[in-house]
Amino acid sequence: MYCAAQRIGNLDFAVLLLKQVQDPQPFIWNTAIRGYELGHRSLKAIYLYHQMLHNLVSPDKFTFPFVLKACANIHALEEGKQIHCQVLKSPYKLDTFVQDAVILMYSKCGKMEDACLAFDLIPHKRLICWNMMIDGYIKHGDMISARNLFDHMPQRDIFSWNAMIDGYAKCEEIAAARRLFDEMPLTDVISWNSMVDGYVKCGDMVSARELFDQMSMKDVVTWGIMINGYAKSGHIEIAHSLFEKTPYKNLITWNSLIHGYVKCESLWSACKLFDLMPVRNSTSYNIMLDAYVKGGEMVMASHLFNTMPHKDIVAWNVMIDGYARDGNMGYSRELFNTLPNRDVISWNALISGYKQNGFLKEAMEVFYYMLESGEKSDCCTLATVLSVIADLGLFIQGKCIHAHVERNNYPVCGIIGVALIDMYSKCGYVGSALQFFNRIPQKMKDHWNSMISGVAIHGNGTLAVFLFEKMEQSNVEPDDITFVGILNACSHAGLVLEGQLYFELMNSMYSIIPTIQHYGCMVDLLSRSGNLDEAMQLVTSMPMRPNDVVWRALLGASTNHGNMEIAENAAKQLIELVPNDSSSYVLLSNIYVSRCQFESARSVWKLMKDRSVLKSPGCSSIELHGTVHEFRVGDTSHAEIAEIHLLLRIITQDLMVEEYVRNTRFLPVDKYL
Repeated sequence: MYCAAQRIGNLDFAVLLLKQVQDPQPFIWNTAIRGYELGHRSLKAIYLYHQMLHNLVSPDKFTFPFVLKACANIHALEEGKQIHCQVLKSPYKLDTFVQDAVILMYSKCGKMEDACLAFDLIPHKRLICWNMMIDGYIKHGDMISARNLFDHMPQRDIFSWNAMIDGYAKCEEIAAARRLFDEMPLTDVISWNSMVDGYVKCGDMVSARELFDQMSMKDVVTWGIMINGYAKSGHIEIAHSLFEKTPYKNLITWNSLIHGYVKCESLWSACKLFDLMPVRNSTSYNIMLDAYVKGGEMVMASHLFNTMPHKDIVAWNVMIDGYARDGNMGYSRELFNTLPNRDVISWNALISGYKQNGFLKEAMEVFYYMLESGEKSDCCTLATVLSVIADLGLFIQGKCIHAHVERNNYPVCGIIGVALIDMYSKCGYVGSALQFFNRIPQKMKDHWNSMISGVAIHGNGTLAVFLFEKMEQSNVEPDDITFVGILNACSHAGLVLEGQLYFELMNSMYSIIPTIQHYGCMVDLLSRSGNLDEAMQLVTSMPMRPNDVVWRALLGASTNHGNMEIAENAAKQLIELVPNDSSSYVLLSNIYVSRCQFESARSVWKLMKDRSVLKSPGCSSIELHGTVHEFRVGDTSHAEIAEIHLLLRIITQDLMVEEYVRNTRFLPVDKYL
């Protein structure tokens, strides 16, 4: 009766029957444990093993392999260690199947040192033991140890060779993989597929095609590798040609080709193929959803999403991110609230969406809600939140996140480290940023860039130059972002000659073609230092059209240096480039007022009124004791506004006593209109 219940798949009922059996033998327990392990319910299998011990039933040589495999499946290392101790105390410690299971458990749990110790204790090692050890090393990226074992094997089978070739191919050591492939006494389709896949991963489609054409037997995997390889490398026509020739048109090949068309930005072709698919799975729908979202086709994305027979978490996340990209945070939040089972990507999409759309406080609120919900944040979450904190200037909250990072051992060699440097710098604590930067053991290019940019915004050009030189000495190649930082630093510090030198070195030494950002930095550098004619010459000779940032830099500097002719030209260019930005109109009208050209000033304000451009009120914020206080022109809603105004009057009087003279070059234009 028990065996019948187990065969029909009702294991829970079988275990209930087991409890009714008087003095059940290990065989019955073993059958149940193995059933749970095969049914992907490994935790239940381990629990049943402990119940077996609790009932004073001694495990046999079959029990240990079943339960150790269950531990391996779910990486239950501590339970596996306990069972290994019980093995060592049992009469079955030298049983070959038990020893194999011990090695499998340790290797799958990532403890290759313990697996090696168990392997060394086996007096007569079977071929499967060697293969399991090699496979374990390969899966953990240790090709040196894997090759050492492979070279010492007394005999090898096709699995040994294929495992090594596949390992080398996945590590992109394609030359080593090819040498082994050529040495193989006997190959099969798996050997060929591993080599073809290796060439595809290395981007060598010529060698991959050469092997593909030599293959006497190709299976569905072979065709899928080639179609996917051509599609991902942008050779969509060849991919489609192979797709038409393959005798194996399955979901993998269909999805690979559709994804290839999406990558080549041929949305219409992708749609056409999608409509022709005989059968679709979640991946098919998600590829098209992602394509619509990234193509800005949210109406089509919404229609497809609503017609999906089964919406997985990926589909929900794509739509949440899509509406956020489209600037529609209302729909994005509504979908997020409707989502039945959220994952960390769902939270990240919403937090990132709020940040990208300027809703910084809402982004922080969602993050706190995430913590309250018990969802564990990942590196992307913390990097985004730190960026929000940097923009808000919330230094204390930034320190709390830093402490959270250290308590939970998040890696700082990646995006979190970059975000922490940026946060400290933007909050005004460049010293703390430097201290943290110096503690990072493996500094990537992004860390150097963030630190150089951090000292740049605080005007410390000498330190930025020093960091740039240290970066070069560390054999870290600078990129275009590095030069934006160093040129910006030179601009803020007035290091004109140094800035001009770095601008020249970009192309001559590092083969980096200057972009609009680099030209903007150079215009700012020359303008700030008073070289306005040289700055204007650079603007007119740029290989691309100057953007608003370039003209704004020229406008600000020419205004400060009293060159109203250049300032007027820059302001007019700004109005043409960004007609909805009120600051350009205000600055131009102020220029006219300073020159007593009141009619021209009135015409600017009339143009602004005709275009329905509203003047944005000035805004500033300050953090005090962990709270951000925001002030806008004309706003008296702050709880302590009376005390603030009183203190401002006292400060103003003290400044007048010290003979401070305010800049009256530009008076409010309203006085004259």
